[in-house]
Amino acid sequence: MIDRMDPGELQTVREFLGLTTAAIAGMLDVRDDTVRRWESGRDPIPERVRQEVEDIEEATARAVDELVVALQDARDPAVVVFRSDAQMYAARADLAHLTARWWRHVVARACERVPGVEIVNASTDDAHATSGPLPRGRRAAHA
Repeated sequence: MIDRMDPGELQTVREFLGLTTAAIAGMLDVRDDTVRRWESGRDPIPERVRQEVEDIEEATARAVDELVVALQDARDPAVVVFRSDAQMYAARADLAHLTARWWRHVVARACERVPGVEIVNASTDDAHATSGPLPRGRRAAHA
């Protein structure tokens, strides 16, 4: 039997992953007010949630590791971040189940492990070209 998550554990992990209550609710296929009730302790967290949140944690860790490898291999490491979810989805349809905030957390965690990375905001015009040229001839890395 899997232990239920504690409300504080769920909130802490959610925040560490860079996810809002609405974002994690979408990933868990529940309403965001349901997540708020879980985190407040008002409603018990279903047993299935622990495994699903652990899966999200593992996917995030893989994204960080993949980005670290890409940045370590780059001559002038740079990574593009997005200001909005829509901008990220336009550039990275494969990340449409996540948020731009989540991606910025991935980038921050990767940059802790790779010194000297330039973080660049994607412009509205070139958000679709995250692996294309960046200012000063750098190329973006992405997981």
